[in-house]
Amino acid sequence: MRILVVGSKGMLGTDLLHVLTPRHSVIGVDLDEMDIISRQSVCDKMASILPDVVINTAAYTDVDGCEEQEDTAFQVNAEGPENLAIACRDRNIPLIHVSTDYVFDGKKENPYRKDDPPNPMGVYGRSKLEGEKRIQRILPDACIIRTAWLYGKWGKNFVKAILGQASKTRELKVVSDQKGSPTYTMDLAEALQRAAEKGLHGVYHVTNGGSCTWFAFAEKILALSEKSDVHIEPLSTKELGRPAPRPANSVLDCSEFEEDSGMHLRQ
Repeated sequence: MRILVVGSKGMLGTDLLHVLTPRHSVIGVDLDEMDIISRQSVCDKMASILPDVVINTAAYTDVDGCEEQEDTAFQVNAEGPENLAIACRDRNIPLIHVSTDYVFDGKKENPYRKDDPPNPMGVYGRSKLEGEKRIQRILPDACIIRTAWLYGKWGKNFVKAILGQASKTRELKVVSDQKGSPTYTMDLAEALQRAAEKGLHGVYHVTNGGSCTWFAFAEKILALSEKSDVHIEPLSTKELGRPAPRPANSVLDCSEFEEDSGMHLRQ
């Protein structure tokens, strides 16, 4: 297949290119080549590439930054996906769009199923949910994949942040009252490839298996990195005092993706 990856220079997009390239003809574009908030830019690029499938990994993911730049968040996370959906609809091209656990408020005790009512708490979640809605309105057969707690080799992420702090100090404080499923971008990239190859459509939840708190995740990172001299203390979300609210429970039920794709992401 000829696959267009939007946001190809990001953490997920970079790994997606590596995964797709051995089996498909892949074109990656980022902001310097196609501005998704410009409908003309999107339509022109789509007309020149004419892909068989589009996978959108582009997003404004700075959760706290979204609180301060709401207009930008909605431009990138809602208007951008809408423009992609319009261009795909007009050319009969399937669209796979990456969304987030932040469409939920985190108050549910059990893992979130795809049909649980969304209730985002902050600007980031609201803008991503609006992106989902606009895509579904324009392109009902689109595939929307919600994921969570991404980390990988490229870009900023929690693993790099913990290791960076551990190289500077022997005392760390990490939030212990938020629970989720850390998800490796290479594994998610393989899941996106499977979704494209199987022609999946509708909403799916996709993360690595298992769940833990940020505190437990940090403990594991330090243990695997043999940073036994670094002391870590639990911290509450309230004590952390970040501008954007965070869901206490970000665990997603991925059973429908596993059933329809025949793929189970490792724990």
